[in-house]
Amino acid sequence: MIATLTGRLRRKVEDRVILECGGIGYEVFLSPITYRQIEHVTAGPGDKGSELELVIYYHATRDQPRPVLIGFTSDLDKEFFEKLITVKDIGPMVAARALALPVAELAGAIARQDEKFLRGLPGIGPQKAKNIVAQLQGKVAKFALARPDAVAEPITAAPAPIGVEGLRELVWEIMVKQLGHRPSEASQLIADALRRCPSVMTPEELFDEIYRGEKR
Repeated sequence: MIATLTGRLRRKVEDRVILECGGIGYEVFLSPITYRQIEHVTAGPGDKGSELELVIYYHATRDQPRPVLIGFTSDLDKEFFEKLITVKDIGPMVAARALALPVAELAGAIARQDEKFLRGLPGIGPQKAKNIVAQLQGKVAKFALARPDAVAEPITAAPAPIGVEGLRELVWEIMVKQLGHRPSEASQLIADALRRCPSVMTPEELFDEIYRGEKR
C-alpha cells in the first residue's frame, strides 16, 4: 500500500502527473482542486522538476486489478475524499473528479443540504447529490470549518477520550493542527459551543454545534 509519495515532478498531463520517486515514475491522478493547488510547481526533466509530496489513496479491486493512485496535497483533503466514496454510487474516480472546489466549500454545501450546489460539480447529478446529502449531512462539519490557508499536520487518530475535558482536548487538537485555527480561536469556539449545548457527547456532535454557531 502506498500512503505518500515524495519526488521530482516530471510531467503534468491534463488530470494527472508523473512523479519520479527513487528512479520510478508514478502516474498519479489529481482532482481539479488538487491540480490547481500545484499549478506553481514546476515540472521537467532532471533538476528542472520541483520536488513534490502527495498524500496517496491507493485504489485497486478484483474488477479493476490495475492500481490507480489518487493524490492530494493534505491529509484533510484525502479524509474528505474517503468520506465521499462511502456514498452510494460514488466511486473513487467519480469522487476525485467532483472535488473541483475547496473541501470547506463542499462540506458547507452538504451541511446546509444544498443539492443544487452539489449538482454543479463534475459528474454529480440529481440522484448522487441527494445521496451525498442524505449520507453525509451530519458527518462533515469538521471539514466545513477548515481555513483556506490551513496547512494540515498529520496527527494520529485516537478513540475519543471520555468526558467533556477529553472531548474538548481532542476537538481543539483537530481544529488547530488540521483545520488551521489559532489556538485561542479554537478554544473560544469550543467553549461557546459547549455553553450552547452542554449535552454533546462525541466529536461529531461538537463540530456540528461549532459549525452552527459560526453560521449565526
